[in-house]
Amino acid sequence: MEIITYLSIVLPFVIVFIVALGLCALAVLLLNSATIAMGLMAATLLLETSSLKPLSLNLGLWIYPPDLLTILLLPAFFYRLVILKKIDAIPRAWWVLGAVWMLLFVWGLTQYGTAAGVDCRPFFYLWLGAAYLSTFEYDEAFARSFLKFFMIMGVGICVIAYYRWTMGAIDNEFRQDLEMLDTTGVALLRVVPASAAFIVTCAMLVAAFQAVTDQSRRMAWPLVILFGTSVVAMQHRSVWMAAIAGFIALALALQQLRAGAGSKLFSMVFGVIVVLVLIVASGRFQGAVNSVEDQAERATSTTSGTFVGRVAGWQTLLKMWMGSGSAVTYLVGKPFGSGYERYASETSGEKIGYMPHNQYVQLLYRGGLVGLIAFLWTVGQGMRSLWDKLRRKDDAMAPLLFAMLIAHLIYYIPYGIEYSQMILFGLLLGMITSEKNESKVTVRSLKLSPTAKPLKLGR
Repeated sequence: MEIITYLSIVLPFVIVFIVALGLCALAVLLLNSATIAMGLMAATLLLETSSLKPLSLNLGLWIYPPDLLTILLLPAFFYRLVILKKIDAIPRAWWVLGAVWMLLFVWGLTQYGTAAGVDCRPFFYLWLGAAYLSTFEYDEAFARSFLKFFMIMGVGICVIAYYRWTMGAIDNEFRQDLEMLDTTGVALLRVVPASAAFIVTCAMLVAAFQAVTDQSRRMAWPLVILFGTSVVAMQHRSVWMAAIAGFIALALALQQLRAGAGSKLFSMVFGVIVVLVLIVASGRFQGAVNSVEDQAERATSTTSGTFVGRVAGWQTLLKMWMGSGSAVTYLVGKPFGSGYERYASETSGEKIGYMPHNQYVQLLYRGGLVGLIAFLWTVGQGMRSLWDKLRRKDDAMAPLLFAMLIAHLIYYIPYGIEYSQMILFGLLLGMITSEKNESKVTVRSLKLSPTAKPLKLGR
């Protein structure tokens, strides 16, 4: 009994010591390992997705899993920034965007307290994660090694979704918990949020790219079918639009890289359609089929549905922003924590306060014209670098990155940024910097070359 009593006293201290030692080891490894950082990000996303309720820890402030990831990333980021002198690795537009967000956070903290931190979290997660990843040297192999995390997250989210659908069908109590997660009332419940369904879309693009360009990836074809049918069954209509845009962009980009690749991609899409037709024809999933058909009808409606409500919300917020009459609001927006309160309609006395469901409108409120232009400037730089690589055919991953960027830009029309998107933006930032460095080296070599001659224009 004395031994058991002694163990009960000592064991908590041992566990705390081991956890602290593990966190310290991770912090040290993150100094030079982006792979571990992105692996932790993927694990964090799957952990959050697997829980029906938000995971949190009250330490005076509510701490969430991405907060712990950020706490580990921050010292590694500052080490690479200051000790390894990687400040120039981050494009200036991204610095401007981060500076505006930090200004709005400090401003909001003085006025609204911890509400500013809650509002700022997703912006800071993405900015920090992308900036950290950009401090590593970009090349084709680097991009290939990190895009595999989309596949890992995609498979994990599909496992969670199918488990919930299965348990919801056989366990009434579990189904009631799922219905609290999804309040749309559809027959086939939305068992994961739109952000998770969008990650599955990104995984589908990666699998499709591998199936078309790498014959050794035989599992890529079944994964495309798995991800494609799962995205349809998850019933997030905006994610469907992002997936369609991504596939079109991937087909066009692959045509630039190699002949016939686009036609292979379209044949793959045709295969997914055949599978869906067979599912419908079997009649065994009629409830799910009817639910998906209902969502498709709502997606095309111009008189009712959530999308129509969102558009009305955008218009109201834009009118409020333009009618603010404040130069500060026009330039950098409003402080974090200030909310998005407005009336449901011009004739309604009901106030609503949820986010605008549009990243571009949200940037006007949390960044103003400076923040929006900085974000779009970064995207434009990434787009130009990708197009140059496609034209030169010197980066096999460029078509996939181009397609994923297009899908993200479409996704941002009804939704906002998430920390899981740090992989793509980190690769884009690194690619922008590498393109600039290559241009500088080329110009310098031309200046130093004694044989360099001025170009003459022919008639």
